[in-house]
Amino acid sequence: MHLITIEDELKGDQQRDNFAKMQSSAAAIGLCFSWEFDMTRTIHARHILTNQGWKIMLDRGLDIFQPYEMNDAFAFANRSQEHRACKAFEVTFMRQPHHSD
Repeated sequence: MHLITIEDELKGDQQRDNFAKMQSSAAAIGLCFSWEFDMTRTIHARHILTNQGWKIMLDRGLDIFQPYEMNDAFAFANRSQEHRACKAFEVTFMRQPHHSD
């Protein structure tokens, strides 16, 4: 998985540290995660490109969950996403024309 994003103007160092931690955690389960900053600072679209020729467009990015109490050790929402309330969002799947299986 490769992420292209914009560097946070105020918390760029923290953002880099978090990506490094994500990279390490992903590697521990056999997932390759890499990232880079778009230095033009012009990207806005949120989408995922798959190796199987699909483009998945996310209208609100991955920020789909309503706020929940993250410090409540007994809240099911802390342990399983299926118990978290979601914001309204749309996902569009598009088959890329140049890809063939």
